[in-house]
Amino acid sequence: MSSKENLTAIHVHGEERITGTVILFLSYSVLAACIYQIVISKTLKNKYPVPFTVAVLLLGFIAGIIGTQMKNVHNNFLTGEIELSEINPHLIYYIFLPLLIFDSAFNGHFHIVKKQLLSAIILAGPGVLITTVIIAISGVYIFPYNWSWLIGLLFGSILSATDTVAVVALLHNSGASNSLISLIDSESLLNDGSAFVTFLILNNMIVSGEYNTKKIVTDIIKYTVGGPVFGFLCGLICVFILNRINNELEIEITFTFGLAYLVFYIADVELKVSAVLALVVMGLYMAKHKYCISSHVQLPMTSAWRIATYIINILIFTITGIILAKSLISTSTSITARDFGFSILLYFIIHVGRALTIFVLYPLIYWSGVHLSWRECIVLMWSSLRGSMALIIVLIVYLYPKIDEVTRDRLLFHVSMIVLLTLVINGTSSKFLVKFLGLHRGTKESQIVLLQALEHMRHQTSCQLSKMKRDENFVDVDWKMLNAYLPDKLLEELDEERETTIHQQLSQNHHDSSTIILQTSRTNMNIEQRLSTVPIIHKVDSKNSNNPILRRTSSSAVNDTILSVLELIETGEKRRQNIRKELITRFLTAMSIDYEKQWHLGMICRRTLDILIKSVEQAKLKCSLNLHWQLIVEHFQMSIVLLNLMRFDYFNFINQWTNKLFLNHIFLTIELTLGFHSAKIRMDSIQLKFPELANIDREIMDEVCEEAKSYQINATHVLLDLKQSYPLCWMIQMTKRCAQMLLKYESIAIIQLYETGMLGDSEYSHILQLIEQKLFVLEYGNIKISTDRKKMITNSFDMLSLFQQLSENEKEQWRSIMKPYHKWFQPNTILLRNDQIISTAYLIVRGIVEQTNHTVLTYYKSGHILGIDRLFSQKLSSHGTYTASSGLVEVYAIDIDLLNRLIADDKLSRSIYNEIAVHVFINNYQTSLELNHLQLQLLLDNKAIFYKNKCDLSIHLKANDRLLLLAGTLTRHLEQNVIRFDSIELLFLDVPTIYELNSSSIVYTWTHDDEIYCTNIDKFNRNVPTHHSEFITSVEPFYPRYSGETVEFSPWRHSLQMTRPVENLNNFQLIPSEIVVDSNTNLLS
Repeated sequence: MSSKENLTAIHVHGEERITGTVILFLSYSVLAACIYQIVISKTLKNKYPVPFTVAVLLLGFIAGIIGTQMKNVHNNFLTGEIELSEINPHLIYYIFLPLLIFDSAFNGHFHIVKKQLLSAIILAGPGVLITTVIIAISGVYIFPYNWSWLIGLLFGSILSATDTVAVVALLHNSGASNSLISLIDSESLLNDGSAFVTFLILNNMIVSGEYNTKKIVTDIIKYTVGGPVFGFLCGLICVFILNRINNELEIEITFTFGLAYLVFYIADVELKVSAVLALVVMGLYMAKHKYCISSHVQLPMTSAWRIATYIINILIFTITGIILAKSLISTSTSITARDFGFSILLYFIIHVGRALTIFVLYPLIYWSGVHLSWRECIVLMWSSLRGSMALIIVLIVYLYPKIDEVTRDRLLFHVSMIVLLTLVINGTSSKFLVKFLGLHRGTKESQIVLLQALEHMRHQTSCQLSKMKRDENFVDVDWKMLNAYLPDKLLEELDEERETTIHQQLSQNHHDSSTIILQTSRTNMNIEQRLSTVPIIHKVDSKNSNNPILRRTSSSAVNDTILSVLELIETGEKRRQNIRKELITRFLTAMSIDYEKQWHLGMICRRTLDILIKSVEQAKLKCSLNLHWQLIVEHFQMSIVLLNLMRFDYFNFINQWTNKLFLNHIFLTIELTLGFHSAKIRMDSIQLKFPELANIDREIMDEVCEEAKSYQINATHVLLDLKQSYPLCWMIQMTKRCAQMLLKYESIAIIQLYETGMLGDSEYSHILQLIEQKLFVLEYGNIKISTDRKKMITNSFDMLSLFQQLSENEKEQWRSIMKPYHKWFQPNTILLRNDQIISTAYLIVRGIVEQTNHTVLTYYKSGHILGIDRLFSQKLSSHGTYTASSGLVEVYAIDIDLLNRLIADDKLSRSIYNEIAVHVFINNYQTSLELNHLQLQLLLDNKAIFYKNKCDLSIHLKANDRLLLLAGTLTRHLEQNVIRFDSIELLFLDVPTIYELNSSSIVYTWTHDDEIYCTNIDKFNRNVPTHHSEFITSVEPFYPRYSGETVEFSPWRHSLQMTRPVENLNNFQLIPSEIVVDSNTNLLS
């Protein structure tokens, strides 16, 4: 072998050895960080004040100091440390930054970030500029370095980039409010982008030496607009792709990781736009549509990113510590003791500037909807740590030869010092600051609910221990030793770790509250004493308890003292409102969990889940159940495009497209309403499993439950109308749900067969994969129906029973007459206002219209004509307000000319007059007759005698008979006197009377016995409106649904090389263990 080949081999071997030493040192860093966290959490119980990331930074800093001082010592460990201290900052920039930025944006809670977004933009936009200018002024006028304004502004832009990793994690553990944590995290996320854009613009000016205004403006637009636009487009594409991938664990997780690097590289290198802003926007857009990730991949995805960022934070803070050590030592020739003093002074200036920034921008932050207390403003000011981003930027600047070496040394030194000071001082003291300001306790209302929840846990433990003491299988248990594992002991340990007083409050309130005693008079005893008095098995005969919790847990529970609920409520309307908001927030949270559960079970698709979750989160911000329902109803509205397409029906291909869009809209409406209605199960579960919640304030609890039930009733109205108006769509949706349930049954059967060894790995994996594919197809499609089935949507005209008695030729004539009068109303649109002049009545085809008249609420459905009595009688003011109720309403608008044509048709006139008479009764004489809509319609159809245009006809009526003059006139002869009656008039006869009709008379007559008969008649399955109180009172599901029970099971697919599922616990998922079809069908329509 030649000497040249030997040298090459030695060089390659040397590079391999260096690479190995780097891996060795990084492995040490990761293991040392893990050991530190174990020691802190397990041994010291989190009492040590230094946050995890700060401790890692200090470990790296110490290793860096040792490495720089032991230059003559050669070993692999120190060699790896030296190599890392000389790492190219661009390498850190491209390896670590993409994952950290994308993780912060993608795995955040978008609904919280959205609320704080405007405030974060204010802090990250004008706030960064103010901070940059303040630091630049310090660098130019306070530091004796004779820096130019360009260098000063560059210095300010570097130190404007914040890093809140340490403080955010600490604030989470300290119990600070989510809104404050989200604002700090969101600001840091956007702050990095805006600070880096500012740096790039100033950096380009220094490198190019050009100060052209046009170029500066061009760079600002390119970075601030180009990056977000590119990120938004990438987000659109990624969401579209991920929505079409179903439960591919490896693919979906790998896709997001590769995507972060690819977008970052293309934006930074190819497009020359802000890669940071591009990743932030793309991550936020994907967080908004987080359900583009499959249901079974959501948790593994979160875990994968959490592990990745955990390791990256260890590595980057370790490398940061090493670089800090090297920076401080390498600049020692240019740095004097005076510079240390300037760094400390700069540390205070930065915080004064931060406080000034918050003070100046506070009105804008308040205007944006974020109301910070002065305590939260202090935490916001103190949380502006500097970290890896600032260090990466200054290391990049350190490589530029156009800046003189002394200036570069000073820039590197001061940035390193500020990073070290903020991480060590601010990061360590933030926990104490939060506790000192009292921000770790949460609101008083949340504390009340927390204490009730813990009281509930003590109740449950008491009941379970009572069962155990009577179970012969637990005869050998030492019950005194068991006291260490009771709730009170656990709460004491929790208080000790978190420095809270939960146990003290619980014990004090328990001591002060009245005790519920079942069969003993013992009072004011702690939980251990109470449970110790429970007799062990064989000592006493057990008896049934009256406690509902005990009844659920055992049929023969102990005669024990059950802990009382807490009475913590203070008086005052404001206090009541706060409690109400807290309860509503808890209910809405439970509903969001139920929605995700429905999605996991395949009952709703991703789009539906996304709408439901967004509406819940917006409602939680306002603490409003009504807002949640109204936001769902907004999606029942047809788009403007669809409305216009439905009017333009001249071409078949347009009609086909329109029908497809309309069907998709109906399917979405059905699924949204089903999802909301099914969430009732979760509401009932809260009340059943957590009865103590009602004792916070039973009156408020009842109000909230009644309000929730009212919206469930509204949803029931919508579902029943959809079932009647779109029967084939309803049938398809119900068939789809049953198909999903059957596939879930099959999944359970396959898993059970696999767990008993009846199926091999390959068959198990293959069959489950086929089932998952079918479920995925159902999520994005519908059940295929045969071509011989009738068309999806019944023609509007054919929906009306009014015209069913006509011949086909007559129907066709009326169909062409009615077509121009066809109209749609969006949900919550007012058709007729109270006391409004009426020129048009509305014949309902589909949908529900509610009439509000003072305190009376009446629902009208298909076949009824709203305002027809006022239009017919020419009394032009509307009686009550008519509104499209929570759904689309399809009508025919009837003017006076069309009404006259309908009345003129002999086959239709009786039905039209009956409808007029019903509305006359309801709007004018309901208190006199005391009949509802159904009874009135039954009276007019079957009992009343109808007279139309009978010239010179005399009718003889008996005492207690009734007469309604609907149109025209009639006369009455009484003792030589002639009395003339004009329409509209309702007469109750006391004595036998004779009336004479004429050619204009429209009259109904009936007897008092007829009214009694109709009053006693049961409600039939007829399509009639009723008062709200008489309509639907039950919200029990009348459609196929799951029982809601879930069990853990093994992974749905795995390769033959994997271990058996029972041993691979990290991949467990949830499926329904029991699926129940409710066969009880509600016959109301």
